[in-house]
Amino acid sequence: MSPIRQYGWYQWPMRIFQLMIATIVLALAAALVDQQNNGGSPGKINFSVFVGCFSILTFFLTALGAFWPNIVGNVYLVAAYDLINLIFDITAGCCIAVAIRVHSCANRNFLESNKFTQGSGKRCRELRALCFFLWFLFGLYLVSFIMQFFLRHDGGSHTYTSRGGGRKKGSGPAVAPRPVMSAV
Repeated sequence: MSPIRQYGWYQWPMRIFQLMIATIVLALAAALVDQQNNGGSPGKINFSVFVGCFSILTFFLTALGAFWPNIVGNVYLVAAYDLINLIFDITAGCCIAVAIRVHSCANRNFLESNKFTQGSGKRCRELRALCFFLWFLFGLYLVSFIMQFFLRHDGGSHTYTSRGGGRKKGSGPAVAPRPVMSAV
């Protein structure tokens, strides 16, 4: 079974796009941890680092499932990866949105009083970008999770097939053959 047939034509671009967005999430969150200048990094930002790492890890597990469908490519396992990522992404997105309270990064009062921005407009913009990409990644995993229900497992092998499937090889003609003149 080829990996394209197993996941369908739309799954690979979706998974690769999820990987790219998860990499951006990880980069933004890691930059915010690195720029923390007083005290430890807030737990909400650390959780965002975890979410980026976990999304990347589950991408590679899902990709391995295309080549070893009986080991890590189980339909329910891939759906569970998507559901866990979905929950983690909405949690991190809500946490960061609450932390920055969606204020303007030009508001000096807000920048000085918020412990996440630490008086930096650049840091405020990075937090807003992180919040956006977390919510975008949530949307991608939501679509991916919903698409799992449009795929069905094949007989007990728990591999993906497309709905309908068409005719099987060797199942005979699609319509009855027309009688020839000698048969009349």
